[in-house]
Amino acid sequence: MKTTVAEYLASRGLPADWRYASPFGRLAAETYRAHYHREPRRAFRFINGRFRRVMAYRPSEVHVMATAWDRYPRTNPAAVPAPRRTLARIDRELSAYVSGDAMRWQPGSEPISNHP
Repeated sequence: MKTTVAEYLASRGLPADWRYASPFGRLAAETYRAHYHREPRRAFRFINGRFRRVMAYRPSEVHVMATAWDRYPRTNPAAVPAPRRTLARIDRELSAYVSGDAMRWQPGSEPISNHP
């Protein structure tokens, strides 16, 4: 029997109509293509009132969805890439433009000029 993404997600405790199921399925198909060098098989399932073709995996190919589960950020928080702009990097960039005493500015004795 073939397993679809919705059936796999239901076995992992998520609802079959989980809002991120489609991106998860695309990642599973990408993983399958990288591993087997061909397109995944398809099966017809009754979804939203009509039969639709969906990707389906044999029991021996379910490891593909387990790999996608580990790689997908919504199911594995450790798979979320680190932000490129960290607080330390922002501080370094700002320090190049602003001196450390910018918040302690005191008006000088020279007359105030109008800004154009």
